[in-house]
Amino acid sequence: MNTLTKRLWKCISYCFPLRKKKPNDNAVEEIEIKQESLEKQPIEANSERETSYEVNSERETTIEANSERETSYEVNSERETTIEANSEIETSNEVNSERETTIEVSPERDKMYCDECVSRQKRCFEDQVKTSIEKKKVFWTDFKRSNDFERGLLSRGWVKKIAPTFNAGPKKTVFRDPTYGHKIISRYDIQPNLILTRKRIELHLLKEDQITNHFCSLYATTKSGLCKVLRQWCLSCDANPHTFFPRCYMFSKINEKQAFIDDFTMTAACGILKWVLRTNGKSLQDEVIPSRKDKEAKTAICMSDAKINNHGPARIVPEDIIVTALVACQFHLYDLTHEDEDDIICAGIVDRKHFISDYYQVMHHGAHIQNSDKYVDYCHQLLCKLRRVNPQLDIDGEKNIWISKPRNSSRGRGIRCRNDLKDICSLGKEWVVEKYIERPLLVYGTKFDLRQHFLITDWYPLTIWFYKHSFLRFSSQPFTLERLDTATHVCNYAIQKKLNNAPNRHPNLPEENMWHSDEFKEYLCTIGKEQVWDSIIIPGMKKALIQTMKATLENVKCRKNSFDLFGSDFLFGENFQPWLLEIQYKPGITKDTSVMWKIVPPMVEDILRVVIDYKDDPNCNVGGFELIYKQF
Repeated sequence: MNTLTKRLWKCISYCFPLRKKKPNDNAVEEIEIKQESLEKQPIEANSERETSYEVNSERETTIEANSERETSYEVNSERETTIEANSEIETSNEVNSERETTIEVSPERDKMYCDECVSRQKRCFEDQVKTSIEKKKVFWTDFKRSNDFERGLLSRGWVKKIAPTFNAGPKKTVFRDPTYGHKIISRYDIQPNLILTRKRIELHLLKEDQITNHFCSLYATTKSGLCKVLRQWCLSCDANPHTFFPRCYMFSKINEKQAFIDDFTMTAACGILKWVLRTNGKSLQDEVIPSRKDKEAKTAICMSDAKINNHGPARIVPEDIIVTALVACQFHLYDLTHEDEDDIICAGIVDRKHFISDYYQVMHHGAHIQNSDKYVDYCHQLLCKLRRVNPQLDIDGEKNIWISKPRNSSRGRGIRCRNDLKDICSLGKEWVVEKYIERPLLVYGTKFDLRQHFLITDWYPLTIWFYKHSFLRFSSQPFTLERLDTATHVCNYAIQKKLNNAPNRHPNLPEENMWHSDEFKEYLCTIGKEQVWDSIIIPGMKKALIQTMKATLENVKCRKNSFDLFGSDFLFGENFQPWLLEIQYKPGITKDTSVMWKIVPPMVEDILRVVIDYKDDPNCNVGGFELIYKQF
């Protein structure tokens, strides 16, 4: 294909981008007709361009398989004034033995032709901008790169205001054609109808009809704020956040640290009772008391483990620690249920210092408790009573592990697991301490959490949309309570992506430490628990989010036409019960894994369906979002 045909075809494709034909014989004929029509146009007196065009119809070439005719084109760029009837035609050069004819294209003519095409496209884009302004389809965003939100809006006929701020004036406002790059400088003060930002925005600067993804005063999206709003909510209504949110304490308040110390002591007492049952072969679900021979074998195993852990003989702790634990638990049960004091085994006040010291010997250093088999029935009965009034008894375990978090941090920064009372109490006011779930649901022996997105489109009335797809984040190390390192217990992807996966991990675990929720449901099918997703996990997460957002409602500064996306992190107990860990405001949706590539683009499109399309048509398809709560 010669140079002229290539350039002309490029110009035609530029003018008519939807046309996708190859330049065959018919296309060449169309180009010739277009060229003849251009030659008939008047030429200005001072024009410095003159063209000559020659077609050799009698010569055919066979250089290319699909090309049967070639045209010749030549320019005399220095001729002035008008074109004479008998213009001089310069002959073409013979290129090879097959006598292929090539004609060089005039840069001036090519430029003139392309300028006409560009002008046409500019006019089309100007009309589109005017139409979008009239229909209130102008958006502004501070997202630095082209993103899924931008693509979704452009496909709906919106135009992007390019300016340093959303309320910038005409001198700093530009509209750019996303296809051809044409720029239009605004002559008027055009304010966007939709504002997308990851930064704080002053709501008083917005007009009532401007839509933005921003809310103010969302206390529940900080670790200390979530703890505070749920505690207040518990006092003002019948809801019990202890059924979906682990116990939490804010060290910024003086009385909170003392409350934590009491809780730590109480959890240690329950841990001693659980140790008695486990060591003697009994559990809360098991009603069968093992034989003396079985108990002796279990005790021998426990002593052997203690020697391994401490590299020496295990210490024997007096049975007084069991009596002290029973007393503490009985008083705690009385506080919770107001039962009669007749059921109390014995009275007394816990000597915390001595009790905690013996507790450490048993739990941290593998010591054995003397004559523990005598107390199995007492421990079992009391724990069963506590279980009925304490929904977190099963997740507490025996090790009394707590997780400390900086109250205003994110992405797993500063999070640590701790099990020493003195170490935890040494933390300052900037810390939040939350009960660690010691008996989590594991996948192939590895801990994970689940990120669940939800959308709020209004606070009055409260309107919550739940996204049906989610993703799991795995730890890079097998689960164990013998080590309290971040690699094992903190599943945030920002932490785990910097670590190497353990070589002894199960081969079915993903290399990038992330699963789509569909993969998790497939795993549940393999273990015969496919029904728990719809019967326990999804209802439990919806309940937790609805109750938490209702608790947050009193502290939100609300405006109409505001919305935003939230990310909630859940951990699951061995019974598949979901536990809310925290809520992220404006969660990161970077597509840095294959799972995120699968989730993010359709989720963004579905957000636009809810925020934009649903306003005009309540019966429209909202994709993966489900309206789970709307206050009336």
